[in-house]
Amino acid sequence: MDWSSVIDAGLVVTGAIAVLAMGLSTLSVEPDALSVSEPPARIQSHQMDPESLPKAA
Repeated sequence: MDWSSVIDAGLVVTGAIAVLAMGLSTLSVEPDALSVSEPPARIQSHQMDPESLPKAA
């Protein structure tokens, strides 16, 4: 068995463990971050000033 395949397998296992650890820590730190309390305010079209828009050629 070649050493490069051993190193590759070790990097794959280490990367998988790191990804799982980051995902679990993200979910366990703030589960409330996934819930949206209020939708963002939308800009109404009638609130725009038509004079501020560029004129068509």
